[in-house]
Amino acid sequence: MKHIITLSGDIGSGKSSVAAELQKLTAYDIIGTGKIQRAIAERRGLTTLELNKISETDRSVDDEIDNYVIEIGKTKDDLIIDSRLAWHFIHAAFKVYLSVDALIGAERVFNAGRSDEHNPSLEATLQNNLKRQSSEDQRFYKLYDVHFRRYDNYDLIVDTSYTAPEAIARKIYECFEKRNQGGEFPELWLDPRRLLPTQDLEIDVGGNSGFDFAEPISVFVHDGLIYIADGHQQTLAARKAGLDLIPARILTEDAANFSELAGAVSPSMRQAWKAAMDVDV
Repeated sequence: MKHIITLSGDIGSGKSSVAAELQKLTAYDIIGTGKIQRAIAERRGLTTLELNKISETDRSVDDEIDNYVIEIGKTKDDLIIDSRLAWHFIHAAFKVYLSVDALIGAERVFNAGRSDEHNPSLEATLQNNLKRQSSEDQRFYKLYDVHFRRYDNYDLIVDTSYTAPEAIARKIYECFEKRNQGGEFPELWLDPRRLLPTQDLEIDVGGNSGFDFAEPISVFVHDGLIYIADGHQQTLAARKAGLDLIPARILTEDAANFSELAGAVSPSMRQAWKAAMDVDV
């Protein structure tokens, strides 16, 4: 069994920070292919966004990165690989996806102030991230016939929107160890504040007794947003109890059957839910 953890994820999801914390727990070496990509961009006098655009027609950039990842997957072990596509090339790896709210991801990238990414404002950063994400999605599908943001590609998906990197790393390590021992674990962990309701319900935040927080709630993804299908009160109780991550099972990522349900979520429902999620406990 390969002791390799691959970290893929949304832009601004904190892959580098989580990798650093995972290294403390595992003592594994870190391979960061994002640095390789930035080095290629710098060598060509481009921003990473410009390099991604060129990569849509110039295969050499992807080939350079891919060949490097494939080779280390064959020849090395005890690694943490920060890479969008390492999961695709190293089948025996423990495949982790880090998910983040788009605005929070943009805030992180903007605050990082990377000179090579030309982000003069938070709004510009958000738009640049969305363009880069779209470029990557199209390129990876064209080159590899994969939708790398689909959760079903991965062994574990963790929401990093509100949780510190060290806590994310501990969750990954816990599930990684269970995998290595042949045990079972929930494959999806989400922060209650990330979720949207599908019920206009009487919100009760009076207590949290009677809920088994180890029992996954049911969710679905629609237009990049995550909705609760079942488990509203359990989610509210988890937020009141101060839990940053709760287990979930995803019903589908092909949300055509849920589009009507998602579309029926009114602004007032969202406002009431947000108020409940922000309640002082």
